[in-house]
Amino acid sequence: MCSETNYTPIDSGTMCLADSETPTPVSYCSPDQEPNHLVSPAFTATVDISFSIAPTMTWDAFWRLAYNRVNAGFTEQAELLLKKGNFTRQEVSLLVDARNRAVVEFRKPLSPFGKLYSELMKPTNRLRNLDQLLEEKGNLQAIVRSVGKTRQVVNRIGIVSRVGGPATIIIEVTLTALVIAEAPENERGRVAARQISGATLSVASGAGGMWAGCAAGAGLVSPSLVVPYIGEITAGTACVVGGILGGLGLGWAGRKAGEAIGDKAYDTFTEFHWQ
Repeated sequence: MCSETNYTPIDSGTMCLADSETPTPVSYCSPDQEPNHLVSPAFTATVDISFSIAPTMTWDAFWRLAYNRVNAGFTEQAELLLKKGNFTRQEVSLLVDARNRAVVEFRKPLSPFGKLYSELMKPTNRLRNLDQLLEEKGNLQAIVRSVGKTRQVVNRIGIVSRVGGPATIIIEVTLTALVIAEAPENERGRVAARQISGATLSVASGAGGMWAGCAAGAGLVSPSLVVPYIGEITAGTACVVGGILGGLGLGWAGRKAGEAIGDKAYDTFTEFHWQ
């Protein structure tokens, strides 16, 4: 306005005329930054990262719970044998074999991480029969007392996972729904594609990262992964730590890749360029 000599002066009490950005919902900056009014970005990032391992940990934890309940039945049978007192070698052998079969069967539905961790803690090919247990423990009574025992460290991991895993999943689903709902109407489809694709690839990458991290961590303490001399606890701890770190790292990378894939997929199916 001021480039010409005859112009109307702007009153000093007004703001200058200038281009402004297109009005958008509060806290919404661009299609690349979804709105979030209720929680901080740090909290959202923490949930997003944790979500990459939550489904795997939750799945394995509930199978551990099912195994513990079956194992409680073996413990009850063992106590009945001890109360009876005059049990036979065959009865003990049947109990030991049934427990070994349960160990094998309950590993089948586990995640790749869960199967690898279980094999490190108690290899299937090292499950002992009655004769081997007699060499180790010396008598049938000692064998019966040990049939129903489980590793407390694994049980504690299962308890934490059964509580924290579902909670993380619920929070993630809720936040994703809020982000999609708060997006501008013309961007809601893109935001939904980005969020859903990112979450899906995050879980898949997290599961793979947990298996790879477990293998790498256990390999550091036992290159053969058989762990015959170093001990199952050492390898198991390394597996859990490596699995969590690997799952979080690859899960976060998978989320970012998934978001990019979601954007691309949305553009491919919604925008057509005629030539």
